[in-house]
Amino acid sequence: MKRVFFVLLKILGAIFYLFVALVIGVGFLPIAGWLVALAGLAYIIIRHYKKKSKKTSEAILNNKVEKSTTGKNVEEKNSSGITKSVINEKGKDYNLIQPVVMKENNNVSSDTSNLTHVKVSLSDLFKAKKFKLELENLKQTQKALEKEKIQLKQDNSKLQKEADLKLSVKQMQPLELDKEITKKTKELDKLKAESTKELIDLRARKTKELNDILNTKQEDIEKLNADIDKKIQKVTEQNKQISNLDKKIKDLNSQLVNVSDEIMYEDYGLYKPRYDFANSSAYKGKLSEVRSNQKEMIKNGDAGTIFNPMTLDGSEAKGRSMQKKNIKQLVRSFNGECEAAINKVTKSNIEMIEKRITRSFEQLNKLNESNGVRLTANYLDSKLDEAHIALEYALKKEQEKELLREQRQREKEERQAQREYAQERAKYEKDETHFQQAKDLLQNKINNSKSDVEIESLKRKLADLQDKISDIQAKKVKLSDRAENPTAGYVYIISNIGSFGQNVYKIGVTRRLDPMDRINELSSASVPFKFDVHALIFTDDAYKLETELHEYFDKERVNKVNKRKEFFRLNIDEIKQILSKHKELTFDFHEIPDAPEYRDTLLIEKRCKKVDNF
Repeated sequence: MKRVFFVLLKILGAIFYLFVALVIGVGFLPIAGWLVALAGLAYIIIRHYKKKSKKTSEAILNNKVEKSTTGKNVEEKNSSGITKSVINEKGKDYNLIQPVVMKENNNVSSDTSNLTHVKVSLSDLFKAKKFKLELENLKQTQKALEKEKIQLKQDNSKLQKEADLKLSVKQMQPLELDKEITKKTKELDKLKAESTKELIDLRARKTKELNDILNTKQEDIEKLNADIDKKIQKVTEQNKQISNLDKKIKDLNSQLVNVSDEIMYEDYGLYKPRYDFANSSAYKGKLSEVRSNQKEMIKNGDAGTIFNPMTLDGSEAKGRSMQKKNIKQLVRSFNGECEAAINKVTKSNIEMIEKRITRSFEQLNKLNESNGVRLTANYLDSKLDEAHIALEYALKKEQEKELLREQRQREKEERQAQREYAQERAKYEKDETHFQQAKDLLQNKINNSKSDVEIESLKRKLADLQDKISDIQAKKVKLSDRAENPTAGYVYIISNIGSFGQNVYKIGVTRRLDPMDRINELSSASVPFKFDVHALIFTDDAYKLETELHEYFDKERVNKVNKRKEFFRLNIDEIKQILSKHKELTFDFHEIPDAPEYRDTLLIEKRCKKVDNF
């Protein structure tokens, strides 16, 4: 009824506006009246459409809100206390969405209320498109809300199922629960029985497999033990054989000469001579003898032999003649190679020369095997013997040269000493003659003087001259003794730490009147620094004392091959200890070497390093 009433009121209002417009149009201008009437009609139409769109949007929003609230109420009515708590937890998303929806509703209502208060004008006729766009936006909003509603329904259904399950358990009666528990217990027992049975079967199966494996391994172990026993028995037998062989080796070694040291010396270039002749002439004679024996072997046909007689043109004589020519060529080739090797032999390459000669012997025999001829082993041994004799002959000659050099050095030293003795004797004789003449003059003055004071003064001078003459005569006697005694001289102990380092000393001998002359000669350009003197020991048998010291410190030699090199690596206390045994000797011993040039050099190097560091 209300709706009909409002429709009638609208119609009456429209007729009233038209009537007023006609009256105004008649009273004034007809065109103006019609324009006013059309404007009034347009205003009514626009207002009608605005109200209609407003009602439509409000209806959509109200419908959305009502549906969401009704869905929530239904869930609350159908759910128990447990379900409500779950839905409320899940409904947080809806609570978060609801304020946004309400805000949109408020915005829409505010917009519609504003539209109702705006005055209708002609420009509102051109806003129909805008109203349509707003209507489309409202429809999209409605669709989004519908999607959210569907999602909420799905979540609600899931939660409802969970709640129903929990309610079913809680709503069950105790008897039903007991039945259910009994049922579940039986199922559990059944499962336990099945699992136990499976476990027992599995254990039995695995135990059987393990037993099979153990049996197999046991058989393998027994086989291995049997093999081990066999091996142990075999090793025991071999150990017995080894012990027997060791015993035989010991017996044989007791019958052999120990040559291990000689082999070791040869490895280090220390050659052990096969012959021990006194001089090189004996070695030269032995070398000539060996070469003569080789010539005899060649002449007698012992250098080469025919091991496979051959024929030439069916003739054995021609074949033998051909083979002898082959032996001649074979011996000639072997002699050439041996001579080339022996000419280069030294104590450091003697083993290589032996191998070279032996290899040449084997190769030549192999090349002439098809000719049926070969060199004999005796001829090879003779060539090897020749190589050793040639080496020993060269070593002996070198040794004799060294001895001769040393002898010449000693003779030179002796000649120098004799010259010094002669010069010193001439000096003493000159001084003695001068003092004797002065003495004769003083004696004449004493005889001619009449003053007692002058005579006393002249007598004192005469006594001084007589003492000087006696001293010179004593020196002359001592000098004559040294000149007549070829072994008298000085044994010197010197060192050179700048050249040879610490604890290296040279022990030598000199017959010079001033032993420093010999030490200064040793400190020549051959060493970078001068020698420092630790002791100068004069003795009537200097060479004997030097030999004694050399033999005592023989193991401490720096050069253990050349015995004429007189350098020893010693401690200074060892030298003092051996010299202390000679009580008859008087000498001064200086333990710390001065080495001024060497020490100054070290200081200069240290300063240079400091400058370089800066």
